[in-house]
Amino acid sequence: MAYVARAHLDSARASGLPSADMRTTPTALLFALALSAVGCETQTPPTTTPEPKPEPVATVAPVKPIPDGFFELTPSITVVGVDAAVDFYVKAFGAQKLFTLPGPDGKTMHAEVKIGDSILMIDEENLQQGSRGPLAIGGSPATLMIYTASADDTVAAATAAGATVLMPVEEQFWGDRYGRLSDPFGHQWAVATHVEDLTPEQMNERGALAMAAMDPKANAKRGSTAKRAKKGKPPAWKAVVGTPATSPTPAPYHTVTPAYVLHDAAAAIEFYKAAFGAVEKARMAMPDGKIMHAELAFGSSVLMISDESPQMGTKSPKTLGGSPVTLMFYTPDVDGVFAKATGAGAQAAMPVGDMFWGDRFGMLAGPDGFAWGVATHTIDLTPEQIAERAKATPAS
Repeated sequence: MAYVARAHLDSARASGLPSADMRTTPTALLFALALSAVGCETQTPPTTTPEPKPEPVATVAPVKPIPDGFFELTPSITVVGVDAAVDFYVKAFGAQKLFTLPGPDGKTMHAEVKIGDSILMIDEENLQQGSRGPLAIGGSPATLMIYTASADDTVAAATAAGATVLMPVEEQFWGDRYGRLSDPFGHQWAVATHVEDLTPEQMNERGALAMAAMDPKANAKRGSTAKRAKKGKPPAWKAVVGTPATSPTPAPYHTVTPAYVLHDAAAAIEFYKAAFGAVEKARMAMPDGKIMHAELAFGSSVLMISDESPQMGTKSPKTLGGSPVTLMFYTPDVDGVFAKATGAGAQAAMPVGDMFWGDRFGMLAGPDGFAWGVATHTIDLTPEQIAERAKATPAS
């Protein structure tokens, strides 16, 4: 899987790294030696010799285990044409281009962009190494949700840049104006603006009304939702009125939040708790017991999950045979998390090791069907130091 670790390892040996890496900063590692005073005795009356003052010792700022600009969870996506993808995300979502890495053939194989407060990693498809994008897999079990000041404007910009609307922007019972897109590379995006704050009780009441409206038997009796909408009747959940939102991005979400479709969401929740210390924040079950929507906190990051429904077009990695989206999990204790994850059922795809770019890093194949990168940032390096380290990394 062409995750960021594999991308760096494969390409740096052949072509080196670019001259500017915006994720790293130099750190001085200089320490002064303290001078010791030496006393001496003579036949003459002793004299007092001033004790030399030790030179000040340089202090080294502690390295942040989660490097600046990253959160606990950072998504990485696979595409065909990294440069074109970067250009699209700049036009569609106002992304800021941070970093690109050329491969041995000079073609960009890895890039990082920032959308709002969130970093997105982008890797080039490599079928020989098993790295496939959505078009090769036949879909994606993941959606990236973007909160923006105007969902309508963002969807308009994205469609002008080449996206396809899967669901038009409309107000939803959970308090967002929300729509869905497919980008030219096959990845799915949800675009939302938070417009209404709700209490947990109001959310539950609205959710029950919304689910009742989706009951085909009930709809047959009173006419379909679409027919009622044409008559100008608002959905039933509108009767539960919240308060105007104070921010277009509700806490605790970041600008980009991943959402996973799973074969067994309930089992995945237990894996996330055991492996990563995730905390379950919300769960909404369907009448058959399947999870319609659940949310887990990984530190300051949120992961949304749901059970698959192939008849409705949502498929898990098990059904699709893989995923073009993976997550990097930054933690202060990569070795401990890696051990917990393998103990909870994950397979070690790449053992934990100290990497030349300054992370202690390993990769897991989770029982959820997704790949996970796990890392602790251990040393800040300049781009030049990273390039030198890359050259000295032996080929595997």
